[in-house]
Amino acid sequence: MNRKLIPAGAAILALAALALATAYFYIPGGVRPVFDEGVIRVCMNGDGTLELDWPEARLEGRTAAPPEDEDEVPPEGGTDQPPAEDGESVVFYDLEVKSGDNHIQKAISYTGASPGKLSLPMTVRVHAVAEGKNLLGMTRVLSGQTLAAEIADPGLSAPEAVGVPEPGRLTLSWTQTGPAPGFYEVSALENGQTVRTITANGKNVNLKVSKRDGDLTLPGYGHPLEVHVRAAVQGDGYVLCGPQSNLISVERQDLLGYDLNPLCLETEPRVCTLEWDETKGEGYRLYERIGEEWVLLDTFEPAETLTCELGRLGSGSSHSYMVEATDGGGGVLSVETLLFQASVDPLYATIWPIIEQPFHEQADGESAALGKIPGGTALCVLEESGDWFRVRYKDQYGWVDSRFCMINLPEYVGDHCAYDIANSYRSVFKVHENPIALITDQVVQGFEHIRTEDEQFLVPYLYPCAKKLLSAAQAAEADGYRLKIYEAFRPNEATRFLYDTTAGQLELAALVYSYEDAEGEPLGEDEDPRALDPVTGWEVDLSDGLLIDPETGEKISREDLALRQAEEAEEAAQEGEGPVIQDPDGQFMMPAPQPGEEQPFFTLPEEGEGGSLDPEAQPAPETPPAQQPPAEAQTPAEESPGEGEPAEGEPEDGEEAPETYFSIMTNNGRFGLGSFLARVASAHNRGIALDLTLEKINSGEELEMQSAIHDLSWYSAAYLNNDNAKLLEKYMTATGMRGLSSEWWHFQDDETREAIGLTSYLFKGVNMGGWTRDDQGWRYRNEDGGILKGTSFTADGKRYTADQDGYVRE
Repeated sequence: MNRKLIPAGAAILALAALALATAYFYIPGGVRPVFDEGVIRVCMNGDGTLELDWPEARLEGRTAAPPEDEDEVPPEGGTDQPPAEDGESVVFYDLEVKSGDNHIQKAISYTGASPGKLSLPMTVRVHAVAEGKNLLGMTRVLSGQTLAAEIADPGLSAPEAVGVPEPGRLTLSWTQTGPAPGFYEVSALENGQTVRTITANGKNVNLKVSKRDGDLTLPGYGHPLEVHVRAAVQGDGYVLCGPQSNLISVERQDLLGYDLNPLCLETEPRVCTLEWDETKGEGYRLYERIGEEWVLLDTFEPAETLTCELGRLGSGSSHSYMVEATDGGGGVLSVETLLFQASVDPLYATIWPIIEQPFHEQADGESAALGKIPGGTALCVLEESGDWFRVRYKDQYGWVDSRFCMINLPEYVGDHCAYDIANSYRSVFKVHENPIALITDQVVQGFEHIRTEDEQFLVPYLYPCAKKLLSAAQAAEADGYRLKIYEAFRPNEATRFLYDTTAGQLELAALVYSYEDAEGEPLGEDEDPRALDPVTGWEVDLSDGLLIDPETGEKISREDLALRQAEEAEEAAQEGEGPVIQDPDGQFMMPAPQPGEEQPFFTLPEEGEGGSLDPEAQPAPETPPAQQPPAEAQTPAEESPGEGEPAEGEPEDGEEAPETYFSIMTNNGRFGLGSFLARVASAHNRGIALDLTLEKINSGEELEMQSAIHDLSWYSAAYLNNDNAKLLEKYMTATGMRGLSSEWWHFQDDETREAIGLTSYLFKGVNMGGWTRDDQGWRYRNEDGGILKGTSFTADGKRYTADQDGYVRE
């Protein structure tokens, strides 16, 4: 044999032996088990049995997964060791207990055991071992650390406990006989399992019970919270707990208080859920404030979670809810209210293009055009992307430029503002305190459909301007005020009607109010004052401007009255009862006024703009000018009456002639009609102007300004602004809007007009006629906002059927 092969063979045999030994002894992933900090815990039961538990061992170098609840104590028999991965070791425990003549020894895989009835003193030893398979597939055991304790008998007895439940807490106290322990352990149980253990040095403890982390959890209905107390001592390597006290059982209702704590949560824009806490009682009632009344929405049985889905609320809308907790007889145990305001979002709001707008496939002006949407068309916002709104038009879906769209403020800004579009039901336009026939207390031409079927207002306003308005409204709210809007978009037909109708009456004697009836008796509180013509003293019907004959009750115009008086005068003259006036051609005209008589007829002024909207064109005087009649109303010098003689047509005895609208409005020409009303087109026609005032949020009371809103006279000039008008000006101009020198209430967004190049305006008024949508589907509205319900109709060339709620199933 070759001698060189012998050493090589020996080496191979040695390597093989080493490999075999390694395969036998090596356990993949196997390392010795060790204990982290902890001691053996021994609990004595009332029947003389003992329960043991000890900390879990981990494999050295491997971090054991923490328990889900650090306060949780393993159930009787212990808990399973977390399963090891394939090929890794599993920890077991060799338990040895010696008590007198009893000697118990067994291997278990749990961190707890019930060795039965044993007496103290006793010795406990827990040895951790790891078991796994070696490379040969054979089971091998690795020895680990050992916990050991010599446990004496301190003579611990069971305490006598008393529990007093209160809202959100349980007060626990107890008495103890026998030797004093080192401390006490208070344990809370759910379904018989310990969920929390608290140590106490004294003989009482307050346990907080709620839904909050760190407190004991409120028990469920039918599953009371159970608590007991044990006396305990600390020894070398162990804790010994005596028998548990009597069990204190507390129902959920016993721990509830009276605080409902209602809260509203928005899960998505304007989609809200109302929730509140449980309280003592047998049920709950939920109310919503509608107008001046609380309306019952629903009733609820006791439950751990109390919620009500409110759905999608109106943008910026304010809501008041009230929750009552009731007893078995329906009596109120507690009540709380909640006031909140939904977020602002244009989804489903009504919009109108201010001028004809392209209709695009995408939110991009470069995308394909689907057509054009005429100005004033009512649309519904389905989505917003940048400066674009997605809408439905003629059964097509596409995008329109939002910068050129007016949005209905109550559907966007919501209750951040108040609205009183008086032109839609009873206009407040006056010349100071003097009503204007055909305008005051009337529906202004072009505003016929602004007040909807449900008596809400449409308040169209250009969308970019509306965003600025929201900023101003929120600033006012922070100070306890609310912006109150009297007018936003004004159709051009209304602008021309207001100007022409007012201009036609400027030289007439201004109508005055009387608060007495025809017999001179005071009017009742619910009766409106009468408008009187100061020349004749007759009542005037403001709806048509006609005089009402106090003898016959018939209506007559000033012109017809003058003709009638002329005929009567002619008859009287022919009978020799008085002189007459002749024109230069010698034709009979009418009787000459006698001293003390009033001239019964006024001619209409020639057309004219009456001023300028340019604030620079009418410089404000430093002090209010004295009121004087217009220059053309003065008696020419060459016709001055003789000393002591009244001028022709002038009242005797120092009586003043009735003032005309012109003299009241302009104050001797310092202002003109054009200072207050545009003759051709105004910023209102472009949807960029607002007429508004301020009110107190808590009362709805309007702040006093230097004049009433829509007072077409110099009393409204901005140079006369009081502190309240200056406050309104501060809120509005802070957003970049500009006011007018002649009207404290008017503000317009010239920045937006210039930014988007808006030059055109809308002539006709708007309405709500067309498609509208909410989360439940599409519905169709008539011009006054009424929903078509339970009927078939044709729209966009197609036939539709609306169900009883108005929804159309396409």
